[in-house]
Amino acid sequence: MSNPDLRDYVDSLGSEEILRVEAPVPRDFVITALVEELERRGRFPVLIFDKVIGSDLPMITNLFAQKERVYRMVGASEADFPSRWLSAEANGIKPRMVSSGPVQEVIQQGEEIDVTRLPMMRHYESDAGRYITSGILVAKDPRTGIRNLSFHRLQVKDPKRMGVSLHSRLHLWSYFCASETKNQPLETAAIIGAHPSLLLAASAKTGMDTDEYDIAGGLLREPVELVRGRTIDVEYPANAEIVLEGRILPGVNEDEGPFGEFTGYSTSRSTRNVFEVSAVCRRKTPYYLSVAAGASADHLNLARIGKEAVVLDTLRKRVPNVRNIHYPKSGVNLHCVVSMAPGPEGTARQALMLLFGLDPNVKLAIAVDEDIDLTDDSAVNWAMATRTQGYEDIFMVPKVFTIRLDPSSRGGMGSKVGIDAMKKPDSDATVLALKDEHIQEASEILKGL
Repeated sequence: MSNPDLRDYVDSLGSEEILRVEAPVPRDFVITALVEELERRGRFPVLIFDKVIGSDLPMITNLFAQKERVYRMVGASEADFPSRWLSAEANGIKPRMVSSGPVQEVIQQGEEIDVTRLPMMRHYESDAGRYITSGILVAKDPRTGIRNLSFHRLQVKDPKRMGVSLHSRLHLWSYFCASETKNQPLETAAIIGAHPSLLLAASAKTGMDTDEYDIAGGLLREPVELVRGRTIDVEYPANAEIVLEGRILPGVNEDEGPFGEFTGYSTSRSTRNVFEVSAVCRRKTPYYLSVAAGASADHLNLARIGKEAVVLDTLRKRVPNVRNIHYPKSGVNLHCVVSMAPGPEGTARQALMLLFGLDPNVKLAIAVDEDIDLTDDSAVNWAMATRTQGYEDIFMVPKVFTIRLDPSSRGGMGSKVGIDAMKKPDSDATVLALKDEHIQEASEILKGL
């Protein structure tokens, strides 16, 4: 029996979790506008577009917009997702090779290649062109042969050529630099559409010696089945929807961007690399998967949710009075709130400093007491307003490595700010509160009005 795929996952969803649009929709801007309008209304359905103007393929987007849905992707709840994730990282299941799969039902090479037929889109007016946002790039370390899966935006330049940015400067960037030193291209596959477990695994922040296919296997509880590339020595999932085979070219740089990134800003910050397509492999009737661009819940959750489990686990082990963490959407994954029980003096600062080391993207971290609802920005702001004095509760770490997509960063460097917004042991302040019985009585009165 083959692995579950994207179609199996979509079929497992209840009708209330899917919004299907049967009428033709423009490929540029409108789908992004629809995602944003649904978010404003507090709705986060999986969106399926049967007809995207300019393409023959249906599109799926917004898979990761709701956190509870993400937990269920791997058979977990909010409470046990961290342990589920950590188990998959620690006890990954290695993939297995198969001779064929649906992803190679159609193979286009040479003059048959035309990636512009895919329903990729311009998400915002400022985008330099149409982009693939869900592409998982798979490559092998030219020094060790270990595979890496990671997300990188792809801008369509012509039917066989795409701009790619490796701005995270992590594993794939290291692989490319090693290949470029030898003036060799880096063989790479771009996976577009697979079971959500594979996308979650590709978002993992792991060591250089970890193959994310192992993590995906751990999440699926079975080996990921792989087929060999037809034009490159790279393996990819047999039941993927679409895969672009190709090479990232050495010594070739072209403008890429701007693009609407997760920060809510349009950015041209890019390594300006070029991906040349050598084959398009796909199902006969594939779905095209897109990740909503900009500061969408789809984009932010996918980028963070696995990392969040690792950060929380490490914080709890090193600072036992840490209870939970939350990355507020308003902070676009650059802010994090830490809930803590009272502990020895200095543990709040210890937890915040450790957090900065675990997640280099975080630039503002706030420690709060357990009585503060982490998910309520107003409650967190109230804690900072009433439990913080700047001269003793705020510290800054200047000139630290950070993500270049932070529009306020300078040359890949930024600052970290930690705020201890916890009640101090000598505080004589009493939080106002009403008894449950009085609240209940007020509710009963309101029912009759």
